Amino acid sequence: MFRRRTVYVFLCLLATVLVGTVVVLSSISYYLSIDYPAYITEEEVNIVLNDTHHALPERVPRIIHQTWKSETLPAKWANVSQGCRDMMPDYEYKLWTDASAREFIADHYDWFLDTFDAYTYPIQRADAIRYFVLHYYGGVYIDLDMGCLRRMDPLLVHPIILPRTIPVGVSNDLMFAEKGHPFIAQTIHNLMKFDYNWVLNYPTVMFSTGPMFLSAQYGAWTSAHPPTPEYPGGEVRILPKSLYGKNAKPGEAPHSFFSHYYGSSWHADDAAFIGFLGKWGKVLMWIGLVVLVGGLIRMALAPSQKSRMPRIAGYEVLMPRWVQKNGRWYLDLGWFALPASGITSHPPSPIALPSESISDEEDVQLLPLYDSSRSASPAPSDFSGVDTPTNPGGSMLDRVRRAGNHVMNSVFGPEQPPSTPSRSRRRRLRQRGVLFFLPAFLTPDQTDIDAVPFTPHARSSSYARPRADNLSSSSLPPEKQRYAADLARAGLIPPLDHERTGSSSSESSSSTMC
Repeated sequence: MFRRRTVYVFLCLLATVLVGTVVVLSSISYYLSIDYPAYITEEEVNIVLNDTHHALPERVPRIIHQTWKSETLPAKWANVSQGCRDMMPDYEYKLWTDASAREFIADHYDWFLDTFDAYTYPIQRADAIRYFVLHYYGGVYIDLDMGCLRRMDPLLVHPIILPRTIPVGVSNDLMFAEKGHPFIAQTIHNLMKFDYNWVLNYPTVMFSTGPMFLSAQYGAWTSAHPPTPEYPGGEVRILPKSLYGKNAKPGEAPHSFFSHYYGSSWHADDAAFIGFLGKWGKVLMWIGLVVLVGGLIRMALAPSQKSRMPRIAGYEVLMPRWVQKNGRWYLDLGWFALPASGITSHPPSPIALPSESISDEEDVQLLPLYDSSRSASPAPSDFSGVDTPTNPGGSMLDRVRRAGNHVMNSVFGPEQPPSTPSRSRRRRLRQRGVLFFLPAFLTPDQTDIDAVPFTPHARSSSYARPRADNLSSSSLPPEKQRYAADLARAGLIPPLDHERTGSSSSESSSSTMC
């Protein structure tokens, strides 16, 4: 019963996890989905390159923004950043340090200064400052671990450009923005609403200031600003992998504008776990689905077994019993078993609980709780709320109590005795719990106690009835062999062979003497 219930709980939890994961991922994928017209194509880039009359004006200023802790860039990225500046010398370059970023917020966006200072992780301030400088100045923000392969001039004709990332949404490591664009204004004003601590480093950064936050802003913007004839792809355009280059295989993005060196200096150990789930998540879900289906089939085909545990007053009773498995005796305690000290191949213990199945629909009592001469219906004296006089006179206290009961019965009416419990009542009683009867392992040997004769009651359980077959002490479990004589005298087991022989001989001799 315990194992079957455990399997049920495990399958329910597994089904909940699988269904919840599918629902959450499907909802996120639907909400953050990107329409195909929003992607910038290579044809659009070529049209801008071949436009000699400059019919499409540049919406994004020629400014490159980058962030770092200080003015001194790390050696592994200094050359990458310098390469972009050398390729586009006509672009203004702005490096935002921790000090200059805070000063900029205090001067131009002082309403955000408290939130800016209260961020837990430095990367959150590095994420936030890029949105504010793009709103104030406009231009192009580029992470330090990104290099430039082509000039960005053909992309400046779009007011907002965000790169597509995997598995869903957009990234914030590269952003093109027109000065004061409403989308960036929406983004900076929603930073305070998304300022929540998700305990771990990775989800806190991702959902408060990082790519998932920006993806949520993109989803909210596209919901409120559908495409127009002037902007069939929307004002916020998406840079595809073929032009973005990130996560592209060799030769997959030959016309990419950027190269990627994958710094991710802010990632902690939880990011590695998230990355593992991103890589192997689908495989794990398929494995979980196979386990769930297999478990359901196994539970459906397994024969239904009713509980064999007897019940007392609504409680399931777990009595220790000896069982034999693979030639060894075990003390079965219901939910676990203890091995005996020896190994034997004798038949099962005769004092074990009966193997007959007991119906789960009735309250079966394992032990004789009352004498058979008692009535099946409860007597009035069995009720705690009704007192029955046992003697006509009684003490003064009994007379006062009976007088009080008489007054209460006159005011509120006589108390009705409880009727026989209904079927639903008996089912509720069965849910009370479990009674454990464990053997006293540490009790001292009591050899001086006289044997108590055993008189079975009318409703005693089946294991108390003596067996008809002969029994020897060697057929008992190793822990019970030394108590065989005491058990036989108590009437719990049939007389042993040598006792029967001894009693028969004594009887015959006595008859001869008579």
